[in-house]
Amino acid sequence: MSTGEKVLVIVLAETRAHEHTFQCFRENVLDVFSADLCLCVAESEFEDTNNPFYQHAKYIWTCPEHEDWGNAFDKAQREQGTEAPWRKLLAVGDQWLGGVKGVGQQPGSAAILLFFRWFLRQCLLETDVLHEYDRFIITRSDFMHCIPHVPLRLLEENSIWVPYGEDYGGYTDRHIVVHRRDVLNVLSITDFMLSEPEQIAQEMSHFNHWNLERFIKFSFTRQGLAERIKRYPYSMYAVRKCGGRTRWSTGKFDRHLGYYVKYRSEYKRFLRVQRYIRKESDWNMKTMHVLNGQEDADLRYMQRRNSWNRLRKDLVLSARQANRKLFSYLKKSA
Repeated sequence: MSTGEKVLVIVLAETRAHEHTFQCFRENVLDVFSADLCLCVAESEFEDTNNPFYQHAKYIWTCPEHEDWGNAFDKAQREQGTEAPWRKLLAVGDQWLGGVKGVGQQPGSAAILLFFRWFLRQCLLETDVLHEYDRFIITRSDFMHCIPHVPLRLLEENSIWVPYGEDYGGYTDRHIVVHRRDVLNVLSITDFMLSEPEQIAQEMSHFNHWNLERFIKFSFTRQGLAERIKRYPYSMYAVRKCGGRTRWSTGKFDRHLGYYVKYRSEYKRFLRVQRYIRKESDWNMKTMHVLNGQEDADLRYMQRRNSWNRLRKDLVLSARQANRKLFSYLKKSA
C-alpha cells in the first residue's frame, strides 16, 4: 500500500556489483516506492558509467577522486569558512578517518563516506531536489535486495530509521531512511569535526577505538538525533563480484550464489527476515517486532559472551600475575 510520499533513493560514494544487484534493487527498492534514483559518487577510473545505476539515475552528482581524501575535507572546510586544524583528529584512534593521509594515518576508508555525506548535503542545498521529495533513502549499490524493502507505511516520518544490526558499537552507516526535514541534519555529522576539532577531540578522548559506526552514533547524540533513531529488520546484504574491488571486507565466495558475500553476519540477518517476508504485503508491525526482538536477544547474548570473555581474560591474567609473584617469593626464600 503506497503512502503517497515521493521518495529519492541515493547511492553514496560509488557504484559496484551492479551485475548482481541492480535487478533486485530496481524491483525491491525503486519499484516498491516508485522512487527516483540519485547517484552521489566519485569520478573514478573504476566507475563504469554505462552500468544500469547510471542509466536509471535521474540525478548524478560527482566529485573528483582523491589520493588523499583529506584534501576534499580541506575544500569542505574552506567552503564552511573555517580554518581549524582538523587533521589533528587523526590522533583519535583508530579507523574512523581512514582515507585521510597524515600523522596518525588510519586504515580503511571511513573518512570517504563521511566526506560524501557532506558532499550530498551540499548538492541538496544547491539544487531544488531537497523540496521535491518527502523521504530519502541513503544506501549503497552492492546490496542484494532479494525481498521487498520495508514499506514506508511502517516507518513513521517523525523518526529516523536505521536497519537493526551491523552496528559495531554505534549505528550502521550502510543504509538509512529519513524524512526531508531531517535529512540535512543527518548529513551534517562532519560540520563540527571541521569547525571545532579540538573540542571534538576532547569529547572523543575517553576512547581510542573509534569506527564510523561509533562516530555516527556520537554525532547523532551530540545533535540530539539519537533519541529519534528507530530500528527495522535488516533485510539485505552486501556482495562483491569475482574480481570486484573493495575498500574493506573482501568477503567469502559462495559457490551456490555465484558471488562473494561480504559480511556473513549481514547475510544471516537477511536469511532470518526472508523466513517471514516474501512479498511487500508480508510486512506488518507484528513481524517487525518479532524480528527486532530476535535481534535484541542476539545482542544480549553477544554482550554476555563478551563480558564472560573479558572476565576469563582478567582471571587468566590475574592467575599468571599471582604465579609470577609466588615464583619470585619462592626463589627469594630458597
